[in-house]
Amino acid sequence: MADLIRLPMLRGFGKTDRIDQWWKGPLATFLGLSAAILYASWRGLVEANFWIFSDFGLSGGQGGTAGTMAIESEGSHVLSPLFSPLIIPGESGLGTFVPESLYWVSPAMFILAIPAGFRMTCYYYRKAYYRSFFTSPPACAVSTPFGDYNGERRLFIFQNMHRYFMYLAVVYLVVLSLDVYYSMQFHDGTHHSYGISVGTLVLLINVLLLGGYTFGCHSFRHMIGGRKNRFRGTAGRVQEACWKGCSKLNKKHMAFAWGSLIWVMFSDFYVLMCTSYGWQDFVLLGGI
Repeated sequence: MADLIRLPMLRGFGKTDRIDQWWKGPLATFLGLSAAILYASWRGLVEANFWIFSDFGLSGGQGGTAGTMAIESEGSHVLSPLFSPLIIPGESGLGTFVPESLYWVSPAMFILAIPAGFRMTCYYYRKAYYRSFFTSPPACAVSTPFGDYNGERRLFIFQNMHRYFMYLAVVYLVVLSLDVYYSMQFHDGTHHSYGISVGTLVLLINVLLLGGYTFGCHSFRHMIGGRKNRFRGTAGRVQEACWKGCSKLNKKHMAFAWGSLIWVMFSDFYVLMCTSYGWQDFVLLGGI
């Protein structure tokens, strides 16, 4: 049996013989993911009814019944994807199922676990945050302070739940698609009509980017046909076409991962600016 020969490599945090600027990628990933996490956390907490956050958003009485979570102007309803489906504790609809002990919880906290869990267990994001947050390793041929990588064990077995989060993410896409449809409906108490606003387009782009990210997921691709060695018959040809479509999306998985993440945050930012900072959701077609 051959002896194990360890390749010569400098040891210590960030030690390497590389002369290129290898740290730029991990640093950009760290800053990008940190910004998204901080923004989503702040937006979720600002609508909660506890501590200092009770003076803002829904709890502070801003923006009618939707706080800074949805645009309610010109007869339209444009809901931020960070709060969809909208679960307001103590209010009608899904909020009626929330026990009184949880009335302080932000509406975002009830649903963010689904997209957060899906992204956190995603194969691409695992590589991204392992390198940028855990430096395991930060780059090829760059030393890590925690020893050599030895697999996803113990707590990281949680990553095996990715396929289950994928099922929920597909359902979540249906919910967000309904939000696009609802944003095309305009009401003024007596009249009802359809139209398209800038907010409608923002939500539509969000669904398209999230669809590209979700349907290009490795688990979805495997479920569609990746587990098969041969496609047979008419059903097999349909399955093969779906698998090839997923494969094309999978080749751009990183681009969809970042594009969808940035656009989700922008969609919420757009709603926030329209509800609290003077932006107007212009109606482009139809409306009231």
